[in-house]
Amino acid sequence: MSKTAVAYRVMAWIVGVNLIVVFAGFFGKILTEEGSFWYRNEDTFLVIDQVHGVLFMVLLVLIAVLSRRHRWTPGFTVATMLLATIPLLSFWGERRATRRLRADVPA
Repeated sequence: MSKTAVAYRVMAWIVGVNLIVVFAGFFGKILTEEGSFWYRNEDTFLVIDQVHGVLFMVLLVLIAVLSRRHRWTPGFTVATMLLATIPLLSFWGERRATRRLRADVPA
């Protein structure tokens, strides 16, 4: 696999795990009362949210680069990008794209 493909896989996992943390912080704050862990670490979750935004943009660029190099259909490209926005499904989207990448490169 190419370096771009490996970078995509690593970034997809980092963004996927980060997305779960972002959602946990969001729902933790909504579902608990003031003074809880989620409120006491509000600033930490704000930083995590911002880092997630930057990493997600990097992930989208990697998907676009792979899409052009491997001539993915627009539907597959958009689906891969959309799957990256949904917690837990983002891991399935990464696996799906990796299978496609491996199929494109002969062993």
